Amino acid sequence: MSKLQDLPPGEVQLSRRRVLLSGAVIVAGGLITTTLPRLAFADSSKNFIPFMQISRLLVNHKLDDAVGQRMLALLELEQPELMTNLNHLLAIAKANKAQIVEDFFPAIPEGALQQLAHKIIFGWYTGCLEPKRSAKAFAYEQALTWHTTMDTITIPSYGISGPNNWQRTNTPVLPVPQF
Repeated sequence: MSKLQDLPPGEVQLSRRRVLLSGAVIVAGGLITTTLPRLAFADSSKNFIPFMQISRLLVNHKLDDAVGQRMLALLELEQPELMTNLNHLLAIAKANKAQIVEDFFPAIPEGALQQLAHKIIFGWYTGCLEPKRSAKAFAYEQALTWHTTMDTITIPSYGISGPNNWQRTNTPVLPVPQF
């Protein structure tokens, strides 16, 4: 009979080896779950790296790669010439030795390239690509429009405890205090 079968019900015997093995499994699982999403979308589109390069030049904020991937997927559906335009925008930025948007934006010619630049900026701030009710949203809580006032204004939500936070029970309103 094994040692586990000799124990009374409800008691578990932990050896150092089991604890170390469990810890190693938890650490390995954490490493895998944090790296897999980045690997999954890094190779999904050949346009991703140029798109994020031009996005980081156009928008002076820390940009989320996952949001960029979702935005790029929508742009690829609506603009078949996206890669060509991204390369043109990057060439203009490199020619002007751009570090920020002000270094190269005046050099972008009017038309498709300027519209794409405006659409990328608009997308990062609003979480959708066009100001229509039918526009598909790719970000809400991560939209940069909330980041500029994050320290003073909360993101609008029907969940009183915060956006997408439906687990916490709300404080009851009743009984109303009598004064």
